[in-house]
Amino acid sequence: FLLFLLLNSPALGQETERILANNGTEDGENVPSKGTSPNTNPLFLSNSTAGLYDSKGRIRLTIGHIGAIGALRNDVKILEVSHKSLQAEGILDDDLDVEIISQTGCGESYEGVAVAADMYHLQKVKAFIGPYCNAEMDAVARMAAFWNIPIVGYMAASNNLADKNAYPTLSRISVSSALTDSKNFRSFKLRTTNSIAEATCAMLRHYGWSKVAIITNTGVVAYDRVLSFEEVFHQRGITVVKKIMFDEFADSKAMVASGLLNDIKNSARIVVCLFSNTRESSREFLTAANSQGMSVNEYGYVFPWLQDGGKDIAPWTGSDGSMLQKVKDQYANAIIIDDANSFDNTIVGPFVEKIKDVGLTEADVDIANIYGYLYLFDALKLYALAARKVLNETGKAENLLNGRMIWQNMRKMKFVGMVGASGIASGQVTMDDRAERAPLYRGFFVSPNTDAVLPMVHMEPTMLDNCDGIANKSGCYEIIVTDMMKDFWPSIDRKMPKDEPDCGYRNERCDYTLIIIGAALILLFIIAAVSIFFAQKLLEKRALDKLPFRIYRDDLQFIDEEQLKSMLSLGSTRTKMSNMNYGSRNHAIVGTNTHAIYHKYVQRRPIVFNRADKTLIQLKDSFKFALNLLKFSKQLLKSRYCYDCSKMNAAVHDNINPFLGMVWNEREEMLLVWKFCSRGTLQDIIYNDNITLDTKFHGAFIRDILAGCEYLHASQIGYHGSLTPWSCLIDRNWMIKLTDYGIADPLERWEKQQSISRDALTSDDDKSQATQSTSILYEAPEMLKNREKNRTRRVDQEWIRQTQTRRQLGDIYAFGLVMYEIIFRSLPFPEGTNQMELVEWLRDGTKVVKPTIAQNKVLNMDLTALIQDCWNTTPEMRPSLRRIKLNVETYLNIKGSLVDQMTRMMEQYANNLEKLVAERTGMLEEANQRADRLLSQLLPAYVANELKLGRPVPPKTFTGSTVLFSDIVGFTEMCQHATPLEVVSVLNGIFDGFDQFIARKDAYKVETIGDAYMVVSGVPEENGHRHINEIASIALDVHKFLSEFIVPHKRDTKVQCRLGFHTGPVAAAVVGLNAPRYCLFGDTVNMASRMESNGEPGKTQISEAAKNLLLKEYPDYICEQRGEIPIKGKGMCMTYWLMGTKSEGAGLSGAYMAPSMKSAGTGFSGMLGNTTAADYSLNLRNPTGLQK
Repeated sequence: FLLFLLLNSPALGQETERILANNGTEDGENVPSKGTSPNTNPLFLSNSTAGLYDSKGRIRLTIGHIGAIGALRNDVKILEVSHKSLQAEGILDDDLDVEIISQTGCGESYEGVAVAADMYHLQKVKAFIGPYCNAEMDAVARMAAFWNIPIVGYMAASNNLADKNAYPTLSRISVSSALTDSKNFRSFKLRTTNSIAEATCAMLRHYGWSKVAIITNTGVVAYDRVLSFEEVFHQRGITVVKKIMFDEFADSKAMVASGLLNDIKNSARIVVCLFSNTRESSREFLTAANSQGMSVNEYGYVFPWLQDGGKDIAPWTGSDGSMLQKVKDQYANAIIIDDANSFDNTIVGPFVEKIKDVGLTEADVDIANIYGYLYLFDALKLYALAARKVLNETGKAENLLNGRMIWQNMRKMKFVGMVGASGIASGQVTMDDRAERAPLYRGFFVSPNTDAVLPMVHMEPTMLDNCDGIANKSGCYEIIVTDMMKDFWPSIDRKMPKDEPDCGYRNERCDYTLIIIGAALILLFIIAAVSIFFAQKLLEKRALDKLPFRIYRDDLQFIDEEQLKSMLSLGSTRTKMSNMNYGSRNHAIVGTNTHAIYHKYVQRRPIVFNRADKTLIQLKDSFKFALNLLKFSKQLLKSRYCYDCSKMNAAVHDNINPFLGMVWNEREEMLLVWKFCSRGTLQDIIYNDNITLDTKFHGAFIRDILAGCEYLHASQIGYHGSLTPWSCLIDRNWMIKLTDYGIADPLERWEKQQSISRDALTSDDDKSQATQSTSILYEAPEMLKNREKNRTRRVDQEWIRQTQTRRQLGDIYAFGLVMYEIIFRSLPFPEGTNQMELVEWLRDGTKVVKPTIAQNKVLNMDLTALIQDCWNTTPEMRPSLRRIKLNVETYLNIKGSLVDQMTRMMEQYANNLEKLVAERTGMLEEANQRADRLLSQLLPAYVANELKLGRPVPPKTFTGSTVLFSDIVGFTEMCQHATPLEVVSVLNGIFDGFDQFIARKDAYKVETIGDAYMVVSGVPEENGHRHINEIASIALDVHKFLSEFIVPHKRDTKVQCRLGFHTGPVAAAVVGLNAPRYCLFGDTVNMASRMESNGEPGKTQISEAAKNLLLKEYPDYICEQRGEIPIKGKGMCMTYWLMGTKSEGAGLSGAYMAPSMKSAGTGFSGMLGNTTAADYSLNLRNPTGLQK
């Protein structure tokens, strides 16, 4: 390039040759530092003030811009945007302005160096912006130092250019990666290797990480980056404990196969990744690390994002902008150090708005290299601000030609970059002590929960006082780290991982002796506890096996409905249960032959008996433990629950139903087993209207209930607790036996423990339904109020004592209700009251429900007062059982034995039964008569009788019979203009009329099909030759009937029929088993059908055989010859019309008019009277009308 420079710039002459021969300096010495006068250079003197002023004497500084071929399209326009912005801000005005000359360089022959020489010597530029690339910047910056003119770099970002002893007039607005792509000219983001290394060190120190491992790969680029980072780490006190190098093109499988990842596990927890190809290599490395179980919760992966390219996209973003979820998952919880505006596209909008000022759109620029445009914009603004500052402070225009002075004013300068129309800036520009741009960095956390990359720390440079950046070769700033997120790391304590494990990589720093001893003790304690637990369970099982009321499910033989029916049918009269009650309970056989019933509850948890008396849980030392463990079974037998059940099992009294035992902890069910009573419950008797109960039975039932309650209250059980009509069973001797006693307290306590659900009684019988729905009606008010308290109170002896007392008084309340039901056979609530509403009111407590005695109930006043006293809301005011017993015996006059009562009741029951049998017999006879009448309508009487007697009706041939067919003319058209109901009404009217006068003839209606009507005479009973006369008279009657028939819905329409009949032999038989039909077969039937189908409306066509027989036997009839007509299957046949009779008034005899027709008068109409279609329909709603 020196030869090219000499050939293209002869003005340099020998002086230039001498300068270049001495490495760009005079006499082989370094260029003077700041403040040294450049006037000793004759070349500088020749260009001292040339081109400083325009023709009007205003300062016009010419600036030479050296771009690159193929890079930053329309970069000159961006300088124009910057120029306009400077004028708008008042930095440039009429007194001080700039003129920009733009040319390209950065080719393969270093054209930019020659361009710079031409600009300086020929075009008299006073400052340079560019060149674009590092190689040409090196030469031009040295020449600018010799010429003492300022030069601003906006893309060249080599770390070597930061040496201000070699480049004393060079400032740089960009700080990019150390290697610039000089061929593709891609713009780079605001970072250098040194600056991002400083930012990385600041973040590591912020989190207290002083020991790191570096992961890199082979290659020059990666090697240079590692050297820069190691130098900065060494200066900042960061120790590199391990440096691992993979092949430059290694994938994740190769990295795993190398075994180097194990070195990381054994040496470091904080890993700094420096790859030559950051985007691809980091992805492969994280894939390999995750496959080896190097969890990010324990490891911290730091990625200084030294990625070539303009506006970097996230590594998990595809070329089409789509999200690569698998790649995103690999980066989860990684830390990326990048520029502050990384992962943010908000800068694009203001930039596009700004370039509209010079007529550019987004399509006119390379938006991927947006940072290159921003650097170019800021480069011109940096120079203009420095020039304005020099001019304002010195007031001398010639100082604008002093490059070192301009450079001095660029040091530590701060200004805002490009500002769009919306007011959004491209960023704060801070120049350090070497006039190099100090970058802003942030640490970004890749969150696994969102698609966004979250900023975790902000790293901002802060200038240092009393620092000479040229002397110590630094920017004289420190990076201040500020947290932007806290407690975000995905660990248990949400804290960042440490740079090495607390116990070392091989646990060499921790003593686990105490931990081992503690674990052993805990293990021994667990073993001892488990042993105690199983020993306790074993002893408990043995103790429970000895409980007198324990029944195992295998000891029960459950009886289904069919088995129960069989048992009742085979059993003796003394052991049978009443028919009304045989299926109302769950039945089983206990042991060998004990018939029992059981109540079934859903068991949600294992039932554990009361352990309050067990001393096992009150152990104070091992001696007591061993002693109490041996006594455990006895303590269990003394527990409150077992005690209650044992007392129930031992209760014996004439009015107490024996409690056989219970089944628990099997198949998630709990069964309470009681002895079976054959006559059901008191509720069954009370509400059975077929049983009449007088005062004798009232007194006997009440006396038995009182006796049972007296025994319970005086016994160790202490109360009944669930007294209802269905808990009073009746045995075969009509004696009341109380059941369900003593279970209220255990059930309530088990419900408190959530072992069972009392509302989930799993039985479909009547008793279960009553228990679930109406049992609450028999609970005393105070018991309902205390129910919620009982669920929360601690079960102790005081609670048990109070509960027993309250339940005895509650039994008095329930007894009053039961006594009322026995006497009046209803509940003491207003008639018509919905019992389920009462139940809901009592459960919710929304309304006060009190039993009352209706005014229409007649009862002894003293007995009424006694019942009302039982219902007293104050428990202490209720009468005692003794007082109740005395009053009941007095008022109900209870005398005699139960056998007398039972005998009398049986007599009443027999009388009721006889009455019931008589009523049912009458109903049966009436039903038989209706069936006979209906059958006679469906079949001939003779056939019906034969079928009723069970005799077969064989097919039979009749030699003499006449068959008539009729068909309504225009019926199809009538159906199209009428509703189905109207059509049915017309047909019913017509055919009902036919049936009336046919019933008076010796004929039989065979069937109707739609509007067709078929009648036969001489079948099924032969009548000689009368059949021809019967059918002929029917035909005349039909025409006469239809002549007067009026269609109800179309009164001006007349109905006509085609009729035809034929005489001859037929065969008849009953066809079908289900819905049998009496059918005719033979040629006579077919011929009769042809006579009708080939006839004419309003006429009756007969065959020649029928005419001959008719006139022979009955010459009074008139027939008219029609002639020969073709008959299907017969050929040409002679037929005749039946015209009438010779006798006067023979006409229509006993005719009938349709009931749908409304008429009055004489003749045929008068015979029917006023009848409507509605009347006819109503007749069909009763059996008589249906039969008709």
